[in-house]
Amino acid sequence: MKESNHSISWGGYRPGAGQKSKWNNGATATIRVPQALTEDVMRYAQLVDGQSPHGLKAEDCLSCILDGDTQSSKLKLVTAERDRLDSECNELAERVGNLHLQLEETKQGFETVTKSSYLQVIEILRTAIGLKPNAGGAIKKEIKRALDLLSSKTPTK
Repeated sequence: MKESNHSISWGGYRPGAGQKSKWNNGATATIRVPQALTEDVMRYAQLVDGQSPHGLKAEDCLSCILDGDTQSSKLKLVTAERDRLDSECNELAERVGNLHLQLEETKQGFETVTKSSYLQVIEILRTAIGLKPNAGGAIKKEIKRALDLLSSKTPTK
């Protein structure tokens, strides 16, 4: 048989390796429950574990379940989800409003650049390209003039 050159340190059990548990109360166990109750049992176990759905207080949900008031617990869950969605919609509406304002400001900025100033900018940049590379600050000065025209400032001469 051929011997392996691999060290024994790879593979097998390693402390801290593997997927972390989603449960707050430590180790888990496999149980058998009727399929019809699986969802309810999991929801109850998550509530007892402190995993409250949709921001509801776990004790409120548990008290509804323990009192047998499933309609009340469902209503609280639906109400919490509706409130969360309302809040999310309001945030999105505010973001859309802000984007609309930014778009209007941007459009106004573009409208201030007239065709004549656009043609002036092209001419200034063509002149700047034609300058000698060692012309000192002349190229920079021409580019600044073009930028001033584009940003609706009084061009420097």
